[in-house]
Amino acid sequence: MVSKSTDGSSETRVGVDVGGTNTDVILVTEDDEFTFKTPSTADPSQSTITGIVEVCRHAGIEPGDVDQILHGTTVATNALIEHEGAKTGLLTTNGFRDVLHIGRHRKPHSFSLQQTIVWQEQPIVERRHRKEITERIYPPGDVITSLDEDEVLAQTGDLVADGVESIAVCYLHSYLNREHEDRTKELIHEKFPDVSVSTSSEVVAQFREFERFTTTAINARLEPVMSTYLTRLSDGLADEGFDAEVLIMQSNGGMASVQNVAEQPVTTLVSGPAAGVLSAAFEGGNVDEPNLVMLDMGGTSADISVIPGRVLERDPRDSTVGGYPTITPMLDIETIGAGGGSIAWFDDAMGFNVGPKSAGANPGPACYARGNDQPTTTDAQVVLGRIDPDSFLGGDLDLEPERSRDALQTQLCDRTDQAQFETPEQAALATLEVANTNMYRAIREQTVQRGYDPREYTMVAFGGAGPMHGASIAEKLEVSTVLVPPSPGIASARGLLTGNVKYDYQQTISSPLEEVDGEFIEEAFDRLETRGREQLERDEIDPSRWTFRSSVDCLYDGQGYELNIDFDGTDGDWHARLRERFEERHEAEYGHYFEDDPVELLNVRVTAIGDVESYAPPEIAADGTLETAKTTESTIVFGTPDAPEKLTVPRYEREKLAAGTEIDGPAIVDEFDSTVVVNPDWTATVEANGSIILTTEKR
Repeated sequence: MVSKSTDGSSETRVGVDVGGTNTDVILVTEDDEFTFKTPSTADPSQSTITGIVEVCRHAGIEPGDVDQILHGTTVATNALIEHEGAKTGLLTTNGFRDVLHIGRHRKPHSFSLQQTIVWQEQPIVERRHRKEITERIYPPGDVITSLDEDEVLAQTGDLVADGVESIAVCYLHSYLNREHEDRTKELIHEKFPDVSVSTSSEVVAQFREFERFTTTAINARLEPVMSTYLTRLSDGLADEGFDAEVLIMQSNGGMASVQNVAEQPVTTLVSGPAAGVLSAAFEGGNVDEPNLVMLDMGGTSADISVIPGRVLERDPRDSTVGGYPTITPMLDIETIGAGGGSIAWFDDAMGFNVGPKSAGANPGPACYARGNDQPTTTDAQVVLGRIDPDSFLGGDLDLEPERSRDALQTQLCDRTDQAQFETPEQAALATLEVANTNMYRAIREQTVQRGYDPREYTMVAFGGAGPMHGASIAEKLEVSTVLVPPSPGIASARGLLTGNVKYDYQQTISSPLEEVDGEFIEEAFDRLETRGREQLERDEIDPSRWTFRSSVDCLYDGQGYELNIDFDGTDGDWHARLRERFEERHEAEYGHYFEDDPVELLNVRVTAIGDVESYAPPEIAADGTLETAKTTESTIVFGTPDAPEKLTVPRYEREKLAAGTEIDGPAIVDEFDSTVVVNPDWTATVEANGSIILTTEKR
């Protein structure tokens, strides 16, 4: 289904976000904006190309007239979580073969004797494919033992003979001197040109052997997968007549070139959710709301992030994907199995659960009539009357409400004598209650348990299912304002339009702050900035759009983890300036600082940014009445499973709502890609940019 509104950009750009259920597309021209949704396919390139072709067809845009395609992808994430990817080998320094297995003394669950340790149960590189190489570098980068080049070729030959397709090269202290890793890569490419090679000094030039080795091994495993996918995508677009620049969303919230991502796919592990965070920040900025809680609820999962006036990056100590530690920069996002396709089910002890199992897009919820007879949260919304079967996805998908009732009756009501499941309506309310509680708990972990008071924040609810659950979850959190952006079902795709090209570079220094020489650190920053300049030049971004952010990681002597602070040069007493900033950040994070303890400067970092075309939010008309937007009235069930309450409420068509319109709840606002539920005691106000602000005095 396609929708259209006015926009102000000067290029024709397309944003495509591939989710677990649907692929969402937005096309922006100088005058118009079009959106499109299509079910995701097993090969994501197919639904991506289909979505782009269809949105161009509806917009009347020729493929050759598209200037830029921005893409959020789950290819790397899915391959890692599903333990797929290339057969991978590891070359490492003598004595460090088992770093990938041993890990650290701190396990995921410190006191569990039966825990599953993913990197041991499902190793990225099997032990027989980990080979030791004679070489040794000591800090500060001195070569103690030269690289045995013959051994490199012999060990690589053994790996290739055993079917290894990609190799991770991880030598001790290579973050201080990359000479041996670079030479190893040269040797492999000369002798075995078809083998992919990832070196730790290119992927993540930081200390901490376990995380560095794991991140590099993940990159090596995913590189052939991502390269194949991007080639298939590029060829498919070319076959359809597109010659636009293609950029890929990274985990750090920045775009990157296809070539860069093909070489470093580990940077895309939270690609799609990162676009959602950018979208939330963008929409909040449009209505002057800086403090936000993002709830991006799609068909399969819900992504949650807190934005306390700025977009947060994930703490390295908690940075894992699929149970594997990774230390590439990524935005702070928590994902749980709660979506429109989440299945409601009883376990063997008759405990009631919703998710993480999902019906996905195919077969989808029971009401899709595609073979699934298990009730989902979407089926619960249908039974409660909140989803209009006749207008779902603009009427492009016919729903069968009786299948939703049958699924709730047979799979839930008939299986228990609990009072909460006497009728399908009660079972539906119980389903939403559990799903909402799961998301409420996840949001509390991201806010309350980290020192953020959600009552002082605005919730941004989007995704196809988010606007149906937003107000109810907000009530649990005592949040009084919920922001629903225009076309919430494609909000993450819209977020792609708001990101800049962005590359992160780092180098470990590991020296007491007071002993760091100013000339030495300036040279380190110059080297990293040069790498950024070279990459932006390859991307053909005009130098007038370049910016560089310099920062350092500091920690107290003996402390386990570092904090990142801005660096503004070595003028004046720069040591004292950095220490003061570090202490301010430490106090903000932990509530205290140590005035006399020595501080260590651990890493220097440079972020190279290339500003791209800005995205102007659409404006909607201010004329029109509420009655002209009203379509019908429906019987909607609110309340709790113990006390369901049927109410007759008005339904409105969102595209006909004028700016400034106020709607008193209870009410339903229908649109092509979502449904906004205005709970009792809530009021909806339509903003000039098309956003709907839900507010309540109820706490």
